[in-house]
Amino acid sequence: MIKYSRTPIAFCSLLLASTFSSGCSRLGFHRGASEEPVRTRSAPVALGLDPEKLELAAAGAGTHRLLLDAATLARLKQAAAHKTPAFQYVSQRADEALAKPIASGYQGFEWADCLASLALLWHATGDERYAKGALQYLNALLDDRFTVGDHQGGADVVHYDSGYGMRTFGAYTALAYDWLRDSPGMDAALRARVLERLDQWLDWYGKEGYLRDHTIANYYWGYLSTLAFAGLGAAGDDPKAKEWMSTALSELSKKVIPDFTDQLRGGGWPEGWQYGEYTAAEIALVSQAFRTGAGVDVASKLSWLGQTVTQHAHALLPDEQTVYDGGTWGEHPARPSALAMSAISIALEGVDDARAAEARWLVAHALPPLKREQAWIGLLAERPGAPEHSPRGATSLFIPGQGLSFARSDWTHTAVWTSFQAGPRLSEDHQDADQGHFELFRGSDGLIVDGGGSEGSATINHNTLLVDDGGKMMNYAPNQGVWGTKVKTTAFGDDGVVTVAIGDIGEAYAPSCARDGCKKRSVEKLVRSFVYVRPSLLVIDDQIELARDDIGVTWAAHLTQNPNLGGDLASAVIGASRVDIRTLEPREASAAALHEPTPSEDDSHHLDQPWGPMWRLEIQSPRGKRERSFLNFITTGPAAAPAPSWQYRSGDGLRGGTGRVENRTLAVFFATPAGAGTVALGGPIDTLVIVGLSPGKHYSASTDASCDLRLATAAASNLVANAGGFVRLSVAQCGGAP
Repeated sequence: MIKYSRTPIAFCSLLLASTFSSGCSRLGFHRGASEEPVRTRSAPVALGLDPEKLELAAAGAGTHRLLLDAATLARLKQAAAHKTPAFQYVSQRADEALAKPIASGYQGFEWADCLASLALLWHATGDERYAKGALQYLNALLDDRFTVGDHQGGADVVHYDSGYGMRTFGAYTALAYDWLRDSPGMDAALRARVLERLDQWLDWYGKEGYLRDHTIANYYWGYLSTLAFAGLGAAGDDPKAKEWMSTALSELSKKVIPDFTDQLRGGGWPEGWQYGEYTAAEIALVSQAFRTGAGVDVASKLSWLGQTVTQHAHALLPDEQTVYDGGTWGEHPARPSALAMSAISIALEGVDDARAAEARWLVAHALPPLKREQAWIGLLAERPGAPEHSPRGATSLFIPGQGLSFARSDWTHTAVWTSFQAGPRLSEDHQDADQGHFELFRGSDGLIVDGGGSEGSATINHNTLLVDDGGKMMNYAPNQGVWGTKVKTTAFGDDGVVTVAIGDIGEAYAPSCARDGCKKRSVEKLVRSFVYVRPSLLVIDDQIELARDDIGVTWAAHLTQNPNLGGDLASAVIGASRVDIRTLEPREASAAALHEPTPSEDDSHHLDQPWGPMWRLEIQSPRGKRERSFLNFITTGPAAAPAPSWQYRSGDGLRGGTGRVENRTLAVFFATPAGAGTVALGGPIDTLVIVGLSPGKHYSASTDASCDLRLATAAASNLVANAGGFVRLSVAQCGGAP
């Protein structure tokens, strides 16, 4: 059992939760935020994003700038005429909103959603009941807070939860200004009141709002969405609108596009997709609004949109009922949503038609439909007969910005799926302290899972290393800090059979003085190697260098069943599957299974908060040496299958294990930086993997009659380490070159 060092820190509690239609909850809390750590286009658009050159006259009668161009309005009328599935979902939502006044929901989400649904139904059908209903909810957003007519809102309604409600009260008020400009009841007095409120809200958030300068934050996007919608919708009507529009465009050109291009390469959202689904929809709709409202092409410059389509395909687990759960989630298992893909498919149409077709395929074939909340976005995205194309091809993906890797055995519903996280801290809020974390699923069975609930961001809830230096250097021991800007995946490669990712994660344990440039570390080096051999073997190797030999290091993994322990083996049967964890290093280690939660401090950096029945498997590293290592061979298979036996083998410059899985003899070895050495294989090997080599470098390998393997560097050879720094061989018989 690990020893917990106690370091006081302020705790920000969970304020409130609600649910998306997909089951994703919206949580309004901050976790340690005070601690700093393109293709063809089908239509011409303006080039460049220069806010000073953007001038818009007042919108004419029947003109709508935000998303509702002529083609979209025509599709809405066709959807109403044919009563398409998406139209019926929005109709049900709109009828619910008309039947009786609905309460605001968390931070006005219910009112915002009702307003958008009713307004679209008015455009689709021409029925003035929908326009009048939309205006009712617009007035509620302007003046109320909890119930229609309570007059508890107004100028300061967005101040609550540090401005989270900007994305509802602000953005949808601006949307209504544009969508309802010609509706019965939208008179000059109401338009003036809308502009007054928008000015009050935007002025406050620009000065006081939470994370208003952080582009990789869901709060920021509530603010930017309101700026963009208000500026575009009211341009030409009010002098303030030009300022709002110019500010939004400046944010996009000078901050968002550079930050996303650099820090979010490959797509994804480090806060987690509970927040990411809605945030991605905001990003996509802001991009589309600039195209429909001002002819400005944002989407083609924001490659993140298309990359996130691929990310979503790989983050969806084989059963298609759950998704990768990094970051904040209020519900576990984490449920998928079609929200982001629906909105992105709109933004990419005519900009990247291939990715738009892939997003539509995911919505139609892999994700649950938007039946209630945000059903209006599903209606805007609906394209009967439009091209759809599966994004499923390669069985692995590396997302360089986040340092996140996904791999699976195949694309069936019973596939083995695994993930690995090794990247920098990108978000001030909601990003987990989980560097080195990995997960393993087989079909719908979660075998090694993210153990943390909605407030389980601390390292102790994840599957990585816990380091206890007694609080002498680390702020949150045994957990990671929030200053790990240098954490990265140093190598990633996949040859179709083997996926390898190497994570340099030592800086995740850096103390707070790291932000001021201090060099003192309890963890001087920590490299975790992730090796997946399809279909059922996962090897996790850890090499650690510590500042002192008395520091405790614990290997941790989370299971939803109490594992059976015996010697170097921990096993569990979960659903129709089993998982077996064989520890080859440390040789003298013993495992313990702790039923969580275990005692911990209540702040978010220490809190052990499981989302359900959870056991933390711990393997201790004996103290007394500054250099430590862990080597675990993890296999999965049917529940009734026997546990594979692995034999530890270590030689000169090579160490690893050999065993037999599913009628194949497998071996995985790790080389020293020299890339040379010898080791006894013990016999022929069907699949031999050697990791830790220099990508692009040539090597030679041979065996003698005793089946001893010899590895050496070579000036030129057919054996070249790939981008993941590994080679894969087959030793059919001993003696000679494999």
